[in-house]
Amino acid sequence: MGITEITLTTALLLIVVASVQPLAKRSGLPFTVVLALAGVGIGLAAAWLQRHRVADQVSQVAEAVIDIPVSSSLFLTVFLPILLFQGAVTIDARRLMQDIAPVILLAVLAVIVALGMIGGAVWLVAPMPLAVCLLFGAIVATTDPSAVIALFRDLGAPARLTRLVEGESLLNDATAIAAFSAFLAVILTGRDLDFWMVTESIVVGLLGGALAGFLAGRAAAWMLERLRFYRAAQLTIAVALPYAVYVICDNYLGISGVTAVVISGLVLSAVGRSRFQAETFRFFEETLAQIAFWATSLIFLLAALLAPRLLADATLLDFVYLPVAVIAALAARAVILFGIFPLLSFVRVTQKVTTQTKTVIIWGGLRGSVTLALVLAVSENFFIDPEVKRFIAIQATGFALFTLLVQGTTLSWLMRRLGLDQLSPIDRAFRSQVLTQSLSSVGSSLRSFAGRYELDDELVSRAIRPYNERLSRVAEDDSFAAAISDRDRLTVGLIALANQEKSLLLQQGWSGGLRSSLVDRYLLSVESMIDAVRADGRLGYLRAARRPFRQSRWFRFIAWLHFRLGIARPLALYLGQRFQFLLINRIIILELIYFLEFRLAGLLGDRLTEVLGEIVNLRLAEVERHLAALRLQYPNYARELDHEVLERFAYREEIEQIEQLRGAGIISEDLARDLRTEAGSVHASSRRRARVDIKATTPELLYAFPVFAAMPAAELAEVARKLQTRVIADDAHVFRRGDPGDGMYFIASGAVEIRIDEEQHRLGRGDFFGEMALLDQRRRSADARSISYSHLLFLPRAAFDEISIMLPEWREQLAEVAAARRAVNEGRQAEREETDSDGPEDKPEDDSEDRPGPPGAEVVTLQDAKKNRDAEGG
Repeated sequence: MGITEITLTTALLLIVVASVQPLAKRSGLPFTVVLALAGVGIGLAAAWLQRHRVADQVSQVAEAVIDIPVSSSLFLTVFLPILLFQGAVTIDARRLMQDIAPVILLAVLAVIVALGMIGGAVWLVAPMPLAVCLLFGAIVATTDPSAVIALFRDLGAPARLTRLVEGESLLNDATAIAAFSAFLAVILTGRDLDFWMVTESIVVGLLGGALAGFLAGRAAAWMLERLRFYRAAQLTIAVALPYAVYVICDNYLGISGVTAVVISGLVLSAVGRSRFQAETFRFFEETLAQIAFWATSLIFLLAALLAPRLLADATLLDFVYLPVAVIAALAARAVILFGIFPLLSFVRVTQKVTTQTKTVIIWGGLRGSVTLALVLAVSENFFIDPEVKRFIAIQATGFALFTLLVQGTTLSWLMRRLGLDQLSPIDRAFRSQVLTQSLSSVGSSLRSFAGRYELDDELVSRAIRPYNERLSRVAEDDSFAAAISDRDRLTVGLIALANQEKSLLLQQGWSGGLRSSLVDRYLLSVESMIDAVRADGRLGYLRAARRPFRQSRWFRFIAWLHFRLGIARPLALYLGQRFQFLLINRIIILELIYFLEFRLAGLLGDRLTEVLGEIVNLRLAEVERHLAALRLQYPNYARELDHEVLERFAYREEIEQIEQLRGAGIISEDLARDLRTEAGSVHASSRRRARVDIKATTPELLYAFPVFAAMPAAELAEVARKLQTRVIADDAHVFRRGDPGDGMYFIASGAVEIRIDEEQHRLGRGDFFGEMALLDQRRRSADARSISYSHLLFLPRAAFDEISIMLPEWREQLAEVAAARRAVNEGRQAEREETDSDGPEDKPEDDSEDRPGPPGAEVVTLQDAKKNRDAEGG
């Protein structure tokens, strides 16, 4: 068959695909099942026409259909990579991670169990070696859930059920193909079946493919980041990636190319969205979806065309083995779902899966394109015994047709029977509120539309009447108030806020508001907030929202580098990213407040809206507290970031104005493209990379400290040059009791707790500590620990001595503070001794946690010292 005939036949098959789509919709059957039926019908018709020679032209068409060059490489190399990649990219990888344990069980362990049980059961009844039966088990162990997923979405199945089946589909092909290759090698070499070698081959192939896919996905993400403003280049890389990864891994590295494609797609799903412009990513998703639709349709149609040919030599005895294989396959999935899943739920490795969900997953394990592709790989191999090829072809093809034509056609009925096409209780209760708001909006909008165009009032009333009737029926339904608790409504509201935050975050990332790595980290935080809401309500939400502000081990390490070794660049980069994160976080939270007031309030009611507003305002207060600390320490950098935000807003506004003019037809596409290019060039040239100056200590900052307030500007500038910035993590020690007195500290922002013996005292911005060790020439007499993200100004001993000589009044002021602190501490010590002598029953209640007074031998505030001095003078 020449290229002309192949092109014509492919075009005709695509026309068949387009014609089948409305037929599937009308019949209620999954689209791929109807395609399979159409393919089998076309194949049977073509064989009959060729056999009976109805007419020369008709016979030529039949021969073109029958002889179309379909091989296993066409399925596995051309169609499969793009299908797997599209599924991996479009799935929410972060949500998938919540169910990673059941997905791996379904995709790996369940496939291994299935091939073992199917192969073992068939080996007991069929006159074939065990290796051949296990090869057959590997071929039919992989499920093709595209039909199931489409049906789930049509029927409104639970999102988690769809996610489990989608996750399984991404990885089970890799396991089955790796097992297929291992058993095929045993048959071709004639070796004895060694399960250890087979297992090793499977594990190495899967792990190697996973590593290669991860590296390829990260490399692709890096390239997409560099090509952010080149849409065609980004799309080209994204489409070429699965083919390059599959061929290199499968043909040259000898590892699982399927696994590599899936993992690379999941990596791009997790981090890729922040690398694309918004319009580009939408176009990318649409392009992949269209390519995947063509590939899926042709796979099922071509595979079904092959079915009559593969079953041509079948006898009645051949179909005796088929029920054994089907029962074994269903039993294998039941073993995993009803045997192992409850154990995982008991130890809280995974969430509980309902019996109805398990039942549908068992019955929904359809086989299709991959199964038939592996059958072709066996039938095309000249080194395999013809009887083995015949056995594999008939059994595997018959198995695939049974799952498609029996299980596929009854799956819809089973889901309805089990009630999986129904909304969840919360969604059903929430439905009335949504309808009330939407129907009211439709009525007011319709009247406004009719008034604008002076339409007849009677016609307007007639058009509005059905909506008013529905609104009345909804108003009588009080299921929202009766069936959903306040906690559930709060959960719905918090999840809605988190989803809106995710949407706003991606908009900020696409506009360049955040680095891609920060967007990825923020997205993980939002997903954690959603999970925490479901588990612990509002407290979980707030805890998850605060988590990004806690200091990681990496921060502690780079702070140690700066504190001990004077290496400032890693800390400066970290602080710059943290500053950007906080700034965008604040903008998004302010947008959430607007979203809550104008979008959610009508659905949730005033009381719940007020509660949600308090929660969001708590987040805002915390973010502003962290931002205030950074702005105080790095005012110039803060101004640069604020300027960048304004520049990005102006750029987006300019682009939106251009798009509005283009959409209204006022300007041509050529002019719009020219204006967009100019705006992008101006925006790119005006952007500057602001950097945190970790060593900066401005005189303006020192004026916040009372001990520097009266100092002349020239002398203050001299002091500023001698101070060193120390950034201290939450719960990190500044110094410990017994450490050398190498300098004193001024708190620019944050809070520090001083502990001496059993007393703890807290100091904040404007306070200082550590001066007594310098004045008395001795070691530290207390522990100092940061209790928040703190910026401290450190004055080394040598600089302290220089300033004391240069400004003796300043030293005297510090000495007064030290004397006052010493007096207070001695008084407290005497009180403790007196209390101890009176016995434990007279011991006063310790309120030192709440009292910000003098912290023992190291600290008293300057205000306390002044009060003591005034009292002595009086």
